[in-house]
Amino acid sequence: MMPVNVKGNRRMTQYQLVTAGKEKLNEHNVPDADIDAELLWLYVSKQDKMAYIMNRQEDVTETIRSSYEALIDKRSKRIPLQYITGIQCFMGYDFETAPDVLIPRFDTEVLVEQANRLIQDIHSDKMSVLDMCCGSGCIGLSVALMNQNIHIDLCDISDSAIALTTKNAKRLEVSDYTVIKSDLFDKIDKRYDMILSNPPYIESKVIDGLMPEVRDYEPRLALDGDADGLKFYRAIIENAESYLNEKGYILFEIGNHQAHDVQQLLVDKHFEDVRVVKDLAENDRVVIGRKA
Repeated sequence: MMPVNVKGNRRMTQYQLVTAGKEKLNEHNVPDADIDAELLWLYVSKQDKMAYIMNRQEDVTETIRSSYEALIDKRSKRIPLQYITGIQCFMGYDFETAPDVLIPRFDTEVLVEQANRLIQDIHSDKMSVLDMCCGSGCIGLSVALMNQNIHIDLCDISDSAIALTTKNAKRLEVSDYTVIKSDLFDKIDKRYDMILSNPPYIESKVIDGLMPEVRDYEPRLALDGDADGLKFYRAIIENAESYLNEKGYILFEIGNHQAHDVQQLLVDKHFEDVRVVKDLAENDRVVIGRKA
């Protein structure tokens, strides 16, 4: 006879519970169901992967079982994993997330990597960098943490983004930064050696066809680049020259079909050394230009 716990339910091992979680996520067509079910277990149990492997035949308590099942229910509704756990790793740092701020993407790490290379090549004692449309702050704060010779300003129009960036800066102990609420350059009053931006760039008509995690839960304000996806590139590039020092750089994340258009916008404003960098999947991911 199967042992029962005090509530009369069948006992479950950690492995059985996680397997049931995977099955439920699969039933709801959740991408990477196996991975997410395990990650939610590690989150709720406060174990690492090795501890789970070693202990997976141990019984779970009713309390932790209920907590885990509640998280699986949320994920089965296609709520993003990062909004459930409140954390997303980016460039090796754990950034807090918030439901009304864009989740950091691994693809965006290419932008940080390119910024780091330029900063190291310039060999300046002190540089001033602006992260425009900063969201969680993951781009600018990562650059600041990896380069001690910069001051980073981070701006966004969203109150939620401003609050989350400030929280992440304090949490990660970034020392030399300023967070500014600004509609693009509206409240910016200085020049920079480098501007970084991952602006909204998805075409409006495409958003309703995105996966539910993005379409239904991430803020449209951080996604919608207007009819052709280029609205914010145009606005930023139109004014960027006035906010860059001589020979200053501007770096954008782009959608994988936008390289030509964004390059042309930069060339039309007389930027030099305009080029595209691909991500690990060989998709166009970053466009770089230098002020003449």
